[in-house]
Amino acid sequence: MLQVGVAGLSGRMGQALWDAAALRGDCQIVCGIAMPGTKLPSGCEVPCTDDPQSLTVIPRVFVDFSRPECTLRLLPWCVERKVGLVIGTTGFTPEQHAQIESAAAQIPLVMAANFSVGVNILLSLVKKTAAVMDAADIEIVEAHHRHKVDAPSGTALSLGRAAAAGRGADFDEVAVLSREGIVGERKAGSIGFAAVRGGDIVGEHNVMFCAEGERVELKHVATSRLTFAGGALRAAQFVAEQKPGLYSFAAVLGLE
Repeated sequence: MLQVGVAGLSGRMGQALWDAAALRGDCQIVCGIAMPGTKLPSGCEVPCTDDPQSLTVIPRVFVDFSRPECTLRLLPWCVERKVGLVIGTTGFTPEQHAQIESAAAQIPLVMAANFSVGVNILLSLVKKTAAVMDAADIEIVEAHHRHKVDAPSGTALSLGRAAAAGRGADFDEVAVLSREGIVGERKAGSIGFAAVRGGDIVGEHNVMFCAEGERVELKHVATSRLTFAGGALRAAQFVAEQKPGLYSFAAVLGLE
């Protein structure tokens, strides 16, 4: 039985992870990190704190769906105790990414913007389509619930990077993350983004390849967070068996 800790246990993904672990039967959530006063999943009585240093239970792997600042507090704790880490949090700065990469030299770590099997298939399709439809304009539209704090979503950015890689382009040079006012004509080769926030939308991503006379759309719609929770726990099982290193979810799925 794999013992797992969850950072963000009181959040939507924390609830989904709790439910997914109960359904799987091969892993057990034994501790958590959450803000004081927040509501834990129904039936959850595991030790939970807002400071990893006060944890007395040491899991084999921590699964993190929190905020970047929480992740960075958890990171050295995991390194010191040789606890594997699965990161589903998004919104990191380049400097924060560098800290995560440094930690991965000492512990096994899976980091992904999305733990859906379908999204990872979509990433592969987007890369291939971008290469074939090399003259098409690429637009990425994503939609999430009203509580999501970062935009564009980490998954949308990953899709954009896949499209750029398919064309051999530098993502940072071709990405247009937002538009406002008189922006002029669309620059050839650019990859545009649009973000929708509202209600309880779990997650939708639509990549449009707009050419002269035709349009191809590749879309993924998530209807339950259990999709992501199951994938994250699958990644936790993978991490528990790996040497130190930074792994993608595609590696977990055997796609790399």
